[in-house]
Amino acid sequence: MGARCLALASFGLAFACAGRAAAEHAPPPPIVLEPPPPPELPPAEYPRRAFELTPELAVGLPSCADGSVDNQVCGGISAGLAGGASLLWRPTPYFAFGGTFDLLRFGFHPGQSSELGDSGARATGQFVGLLGRVYFFERGSFDPYLELGLGSASVTAHSREAEESASGIALRSGGGLEFYLSPHVRLGPAFDWTTFNVKHVQRCASGTCADLDESSYGHGTGFSSFAVRLSIVLGAGQ
Repeated sequence: MGARCLALASFGLAFACAGRAAAEHAPPPPIVLEPPPPPELPPAEYPRRAFELTPELAVGLPSCADGSVDNQVCGGISAGLAGGASLLWRPTPYFAFGGTFDLLRFGFHPGQSSELGDSGARATGQFVGLLGRVYFFERGSFDPYLELGLGSASVTAHSREAEESASGIALRSGGGLEFYLSPHVRLGPAFDWTTFNVKHVQRCASGTCADLDESSYGHGTGFSSFAVRLSIVLGAGQ
């Protein structure tokens, strides 16, 4: 009887020790990890797109050649406001081609004794032509460029009784720097200088037009403009 009790006591002690050892070597409770923070977004790269529509508002400054006999156009013309637009196809981030036009309304105050000196006198300029641009960056939030255009330009002085104009084949050069406001909109300043090889200096009055000697009569030879351009860019990113 004593031996049996001793055996049961020994078995109970062994069982208790085994349970304690198992508890000591049990795996730790699982660690619950919080979800990682969202990754920081990289800065917007603004990929270049295939089509660009660019209206602009500008201040235009006329260029004029004085005449030896009559200088009523050059004597009265001054800076004015301008507007225009371009539509370009940009097949690569670095080059674009298309068409452009500008219309200018200059200040004009000729002498009252001249044929152009009535109260309705005004002076205008225009350029219509082809335009090519070279860009410098394929990504980024700003987009500088240089441009070159070839087309037709004129500077015309008007009154109720007469009109005097100079026109010819024109060369345009300039550049701009535009900043992305969104993936499809850019805004920025630009400068252009337009000059034309005068082919005709003409005066029209009472339904009759006559060519004038360009060395004798003052006439416009071009204009420059300081513009603000808003570009709307469309198409898939390049």
